Amino acid sequence: MFARFHKHWSEINAAYEQYARKLGISYSALQVLCEIYNADSPVTQRMICETTHLPKTTVNAIIAGFVRQGYVALQEMKADRRQKCIGLTEDGRIYARPIMEHMSRSEMQAFEMLDETTTQVMVSGIGEYQKNFHQKLNHTNGGN
Repeated sequence: MFARFHKHWSEINAAYEQYARKLGISYSALQVLCEIYNADSPVTQRMICETTHLPKTTVNAIIAGFVRQGYVALQEMKADRRQKCIGLTEDGRIYARPIMEHMSRSEMQAFEMLDETTTQVMVSGIGEYQKNFHQKLNHTNGGN
């Protein structure tokens, strides 16, 4: 059963990767773009690293590419000048909006195709799995 779960999880990630490739960007760049687009306020590189679990060097390279393309702008933070706020430019919004809307619409349509019982079981099950997995991987000795 776990092998089937893992296969489905991998195929979901592969769908995002395939979508990113169709856009001409990496899956990592798609993740970073999602974080910037969906943020209520400008984010920092550290915040993006924490939520995407991508290495700082990867996020830095992606942000630099988006800056070169004119999709994001960096602004020094008043509290810590070493930190930069990252926000979409108008061109960045124009670029990201159809990508994010299509992805979000596809996710919601796929979710809505499930019946209510399946949805409830899936959501509660994945939450419980995540909690148990985190506990076993990070809090028990020797993986027992």
